[in-house]
Amino acid sequence: MKQTPVSDFMSRDLTSARKEMPLTELVALFKENKVRGLPVTDEEDRLLGVVTERDIFLKEKGVPFSLETVPTLLGQVVDKADIDQVELCRQVTVEDVMRANVATVTETDTLEDVAMLMYKEHRALVPVVDSEKLVGVVRRIHVLREIYTDE
Repeated sequence: MKQTPVSDFMSRDLTSARKEMPLTELVALFKENKVRGLPVTDEEDRLLGVVTERDIFLKEKGVPFSLETVPTLLGQVVDKADIDQVELCRQVTVEDVMRANVATVTETDTLEDVAMLMYKEHRALVPVVDSEKLVGVVRRIHVLREIYTDE
């Protein structure tokens, strides 16, 4: 695999979500930027986490000490008959559903480093940081383009 540094193929677009942002705004931001996930940053562009469509969609959650699962929407257990609880969506913020303490790479890491991270962590989006500040992102498509372009 190529030893290309992340800085050569990452996106320097710093579009990010804020933790206090309502999910209605987040979904609009996803649509506007044609993405399925964004880094979450504070006012000084320090990385706080990542939020993706998967984080806000309906999930099954395991019940402690049981083989049973229950449906959850936006991190809240919901009755299967009430899955369309739109009002719940209006009250939830990015902070309620984002993943904190996410794996990151730096601009000097390599294509192989980020590809392995994506594979092992099942991630389609990896933030690129410099001293905790977001400087870019690597998406799966960036890795694929880099692997399958001629040298």
